[in-house]
Amino acid sequence: MKKNLGSLLALYPTPATLVGAMVDGKPNWMQVAHVGIIGHDRIMISCMSNHYTNKGIRETGVVSVSLCDRAMLPELDRAGAGSGAKTDKSELLAWTPAENGAPVPEKAPLTLVCHVVDTYETENFDNFVLAIDATLVEEDKLDDAGKPDYGKISPVLFEFPTYSYYATGEKIGKCLSFK
Repeated sequence: MKKNLGSLLALYPTPATLVGAMVDGKPNWMQVAHVGIIGHDRIMISCMSNHYTNKGIRETGVVSVSLCDRAMLPELDRAGAGSGAKTDKSELLAWTPAENGAPVPEKAPLTLVCHVVDTYETENFDNFVLAIDATLVEEDKLDDAGKPDYGKISPVLFEFPTYSYYATGEKIGKCLSFK
């Protein structure tokens, strides 16, 4: 028997991502769990409208979206703990600028360097549709074919209702093999 919980956002856990943008000439970092794939060349991040980082995303049109592993969890958590308007987060992580100017955290195992192609607003949220300009992956996190190995990356997941982090990494089967 299933119980109807009404209109409840229950597609958790999702990747816990670290989003970086330049705001007033300095990198600012925020944690974003509302991320999604909307095509083979587009992703979307959904951020509360009052986030300080949104200012930089709107002004520069470029952003980094990084998967985080357990080693990055302290920085990820601190990035989500307060507003860049009140706390300078520019020193939170060592970083380098991507070709498009977006800040790339050196510690991230995988970073998508993106530019904004569309923005739409919903009640209290800015939703940024992003085209992927580059995918930067630590070489030891690649498989034999030179593709990201998510077992090695082991991205952290975030579950909103209880504000909890989860670990990934175990492969349990190959897609289209359960016949």
